Amino acid sequence: MSGRGEPRGGSGSCRFGPPYVLCGEEWGWRDHSVFCPRRESKLEVREEVRLLAQPLAEEAGYELVDVEFAVQGRHRSIRVLLDKPGGITVGDCAIFSRRLSDCLDMNQTVPFGYHLEVSSPGLDRPLRTQEAVERFAGQRASVALHEPVEARRNFEGELRAGREGSIGLRDDEGREWWFEWGAVRSARLVVDPWARVRNRAAVSQGKERDE
Repeated sequence: MSGRGEPRGGSGSCRFGPPYVLCGEEWGWRDHSVFCPRRESKLEVREEVRLLAQPLAEEAGYELVDVEFAVQGRHRSIRVLLDKPGGITVGDCAIFSRRLSDCLDMNQTVPFGYHLEVSSPGLDRPLRTQEAVERFAGQRASVALHEPVEARRNFEGELRAGREGSIGLRDDEGREWWFEWGAVRSARLVVDPWARVRNRAAVSQGKERDE
């Protein structure tokens, strides 16, 4: 339960709209002893939330796509992205949000107050695993690096797969880039409004060469 008489949330205010499904708001509150101050690490909190969310997702038949944790002043926000064959629904998000919120409260994962958001990954889906790279190979994606390669940190192009432990892109000039996961700060799909135009052009060029 939430402390200090604060409402737990679960207001049921869910909304559906492209490009993702977002389920309402959950709040939690924890009081920690002043004699045992706890300093949170974003990485540690993300991993703790992931460890709690993963079995809940597997039990429900969902894919846990990503967990995000952000701190702005005293405001803490947790975002959990779920997916399943056929797409995640508002009802799925609402049920999962309540169950995960209970787990977070019981385990005192986040000091003080937090806001929990559960949603579908959307069109700009994060790419966190080798399995995701294999699944979405051929689609347009962007990769941001921790350290620059040839004076660049950001790359975009067609997602390439086939090298274990690496993510690949083929840029618009046809050059292939491969990055080990340890060098990648973030990777996600890119909404590409010109994909159909490029595909048609490629098909037309192929027909011309055949003739």
